[in-house]
Amino acid sequence: MQQLLDLYLLHLLQKMCFMPSAALLKAMKVGSIVLGEDCALMGQESSVGRRGMCGMAFIFKIAGAMSEEGRSFDEIVDTVNAILQNLATFGVCLSACSLPGSGPLFKVGKDEMELGLGVHGEAGIKRVKMCTAEETVKIMLDAIIKTLKLKSSDDVAVFLNNLGGTSKLEQWVVAGEVHKQLTAHGIVVQRLYAGCIMTSLEMNGVQISILKLHKGNWLKYLDAETKACGWPGSPLSVPPTAVKDSPLSEQPKEEMKLQGPVLSSEGCKILERCLRAASEALISNENRLNELDSACGDGDTGTTLRRMGDGIINHLSKLAVTHPSTLMKQLSSVAEKTMGGTSGALYSLLLTMAGMALESESTGVTVKSWTQAWRASINGTLRYSQAKPGDRSMFDALLPACDAFESHKPITWAQGIKALESAVKAAQEGCEKTRDMKPRVGRACYVDTSYITDVDAGAYGVTVWLKAVFNELKK
Repeated sequence: MQQLLDLYLLHLLQKMCFMPSAALLKAMKVGSIVLGEDCALMGQESSVGRRGMCGMAFIFKIAGAMSEEGRSFDEIVDTVNAILQNLATFGVCLSACSLPGSGPLFKVGKDEMELGLGVHGEAGIKRVKMCTAEETVKIMLDAIIKTLKLKSSDDVAVFLNNLGGTSKLEQWVVAGEVHKQLTAHGIVVQRLYAGCIMTSLEMNGVQISILKLHKGNWLKYLDAETKACGWPGSPLSVPPTAVKDSPLSEQPKEEMKLQGPVLSSEGCKILERCLRAASEALISNENRLNELDSACGDGDTGTTLRRMGDGIINHLSKLAVTHPSTLMKQLSSVAEKTMGGTSGALYSLLLTMAGMALESESTGVTVKSWTQAWRASINGTLRYSQAKPGDRSMFDALLPACDAFESHKPITWAQGIKALESAVKAAQEGCEKTRDMKPRVGRACYVDTSYITDVDAGAYGVTVWLKAVFNELKK
């Protein structure tokens, strides 16, 4: 009788598609686990419970690796149940899923986004105005952190699930924001996986699934080798020891030895104001500089120089304005770490050469000191750069400016300011001449000259910060 009952139960399970037929025919030991980690529905669950989402990828991977290792059935079931108590997922989208041959399953306005959606194309629990990536990730993480009661020093593994229609660029922007915000909470991101793990056709959206790691060898099983081609992870998926802050948050090396002549207290204040003025000018001119660069480059000169400005302002209080030589080297480090690209390398070289020139000064910081440092920075950089005067580059503004400054042979600070006024004018004239120059360096030299109708972005950038310094000194 018991055997007949067992066969009848197996028959029912097979009809309900709960188990593969091979397992049923062999009457293998099975268990039932209900996945429901959607934290968007916390407090408003239906009679069938919360929805299962992309967090099931954690379960498939860990349970599968345990099975491969030969762990017992009961151990695997217990582990999966423990995982379910430490798993939460939240989804958001900008557009709905469309079934082949049909329109979208629901409508999302161009300025809206859907919160708390599932993976079967259904709408979410709330529709809000579109937010930035930072704001959107905060909404999602706040819900997950509250659900899992995450606190500082907790270890987590994160899945960022691309729902199918999100670009790789957007996917990784969100991934970076997730890591940044969790780290800000003191939460340790042991692993971060991102990709199309569980899609909803071409839905433009993402889900964040977080597993709180505090039991067993879950990380070991996540890192276990698999031949599944869709698995996005590896032991190098952001181990904490390899995590570094964004370049924008990196500070100049505080251990850098103070060298060279010392600036007076009043001189320090003036120099600090000049740095701030130049940085703010670069930041405010970002769009104009990008526009100039877009016709013949990759359209990022403004962004590159703005990052330099941000880097200087963020660490202005830590910069060694008392020792201009050390300051130049610190600024070189900021340029190298924040700017990137050719501009970053050139500005880093310019500042390094200037610092070396100032270091050798033994009579204090004078107008002559700055004149010599300016010339040394240009000459030193041109030794390593392919750019030459007339090639349509930043040097077509920087070199005439230095020539004009030197021609005044300034000795007093008043003479220096007068010389700087001429330098600004020369830089602007040199920048304007680049309008008719044929580019011989950079990406512009590969572009049809008919597209090049304005001045060079790098040269214009020089006029921006040089004029800002002059206007500050006039005060």
